[in-house]
Amino acid sequence: MLPTPPVAPDAHSAAWRAGAGLAVALVTVALLASAGRLGTVLERSAQAPGPSAVAAAGAAGPGTPEAGRSGISGAPRHTDGAEARIVAAPPSTWDPARAGDQATAAVLAQVDETLTALDAASRVQPALAASWTTSADGRQVTFTLRPGLTFSDGSPLTGADVVRSWLRLLDPAAPSPLASLLGDVVGAGDRLAGRAGPGAVGLHASGDTVTVDFSRPATYFPAAAASPSLAIVPPSIGPSAAGPELPAQLIVSGAYVPASQSTTTIRLTANPHYWAGRPALATIDIVTDTGTTAPIAAFESGDVDYVPVSASDASWIAYDRTLGAELRTVASPTVDYYGFDTRHPPFDDARVRAAVAQAVDWKRLVQLTSGFLEPATSIVPPGIPGRSATDFQPTYDPAAARAELALAGYPGGRGLPAVTLDSGGFPYDVEIARELKANLGLTVTVEELTEGYFERLASDPPQMWALSWIADYPDAEDFLGLLLTSGASANYGGWSDTAYDAAVAAAASTTDPTARTAQFDAAQRILQAQAPIVPVAYEPAFALSRTGLLGAGASGVGLLR
Repeated sequence: MLPTPPVAPDAHSAAWRAGAGLAVALVTVALLASAGRLGTVLERSAQAPGPSAVAAAGAAGPGTPEAGRSGISGAPRHTDGAEARIVAAPPSTWDPARAGDQATAAVLAQVDETLTALDAASRVQPALAASWTTSADGRQVTFTLRPGLTFSDGSPLTGADVVRSWLRLLDPAAPSPLASLLGDVVGAGDRLAGRAGPGAVGLHASGDTVTVDFSRPATYFPAAAASPSLAIVPPSIGPSAAGPELPAQLIVSGAYVPASQSTTTIRLTANPHYWAGRPALATIDIVTDTGTTAPIAAFESGDVDYVPVSASDASWIAYDRTLGAELRTVASPTVDYYGFDTRHPPFDDARVRAAVAQAVDWKRLVQLTSGFLEPATSIVPPGIPGRSATDFQPTYDPAAARAELALAGYPGGRGLPAVTLDSGGFPYDVEIARELKANLGLTVTVEELTEGYFERLASDPPQMWALSWIADYPDAEDFLGLLLTSGASANYGGWSDTAYDAAVAAAASTTDPTARTAQFDAAQRILQAQAPIVPVAYEPAFALSRTGLLGAGASGVGLLR
């Protein structure tokens, strides 16, 4: 789904970087169980501090807070009038079609609504759409919207707004970073390339009905429609929403309306026109800068109510007598992976990529970093239905790596140019550089760019780079298709392989689970041999959440709503 660099450890220091963003960054407390959405209460665990006290986000608890109190039981009302204060990275844009990272998506998910939503078990639930049907051949999905939908200003929201919102992702003059979400829609490729107008795209509306035509079976699409990038926006949205600064009087379709934005705080107010009814909490502050106070310390002092934490911080918080009971795990099918710029030397040569992939002991690297991290065996993380149990990670074999390098014309590493690695802050970088120098004689310069990192990947990626990718929807296609097929919007390394594309297309074209897994496995064997990327780790997500915070249930892809 949406890429994100890792969360920097807090460790009670002021070194936390607001822009480092975890996979999930905040919570909507508006959604009611009666509406078929998340809306449970988190209760303090009665267990002793320690790993067993880590409560899953969304655990059931007693009913609503007392009238007239803050929505956070046991916590004082904030003096600034906010009923909840959530630590999160600021969005890079207020336009869903321009969003390309998870930190931005986590904020926009609170203000812009989608046709569907995913619950904690990754089941597709109705949102703006009351229902949908899929044709027998899987090539057409028809959504029926709820009657009487409106935007936050009371203006009607119809099927035409859905089509217009989705076509914005395919604008050839300003394509969305996640345009590939619509890649299987008839005519989408031609529209993106500027070869066809919007009328040639298989998106059609009639009143409250939206029909989507696909070039191949797309039974996954009702789940994909829950992606924040496919949120519905009003006709009035314009260029002013493209940047990080909140436009004046922004009209939205979600549970909360952005009221103000400062250098430290974004204030959201409940949308009285929201389809599920007015949200339970009237005001939420998204705290984007905690100043000289580290976020965990701000949580301890009661200044904030929800804080994403890194796996390294979770390892000690779990044993803290006070904080351990408020540590939550957050569902998040996430993979950390390294990639190569395959369009330029030296990584345009698959033998050089294979040499690097085999010269690093990836599994040992992860095991030494954190006990919470799981070494990756493929680009598809656990929790994705039909995921293969086969280990597709490159085997650690320095001798074979040196042989590959010699075949590529660099015996003993001689003549191999120095390489720049910029991961945006992954904890493995220095050790990777050390092992590549020791095993291949390759000099790697480690840089760390966090400002504009995603923009650089899209326009001019470094020779080696890294991302964490979180599922848009629970399907292997979201990883093997959106990340690595030729021309995919998130294929930052520019890799292209016809056999790989054919395998992914064959998997997407069948509804038989066994045949689908076999084709995806064939694609992963090509990845293992060609090494355009190396999957490294599956990273769990954690947060500190105030006891009794309503709505702190995560979707199956890590978005808290």
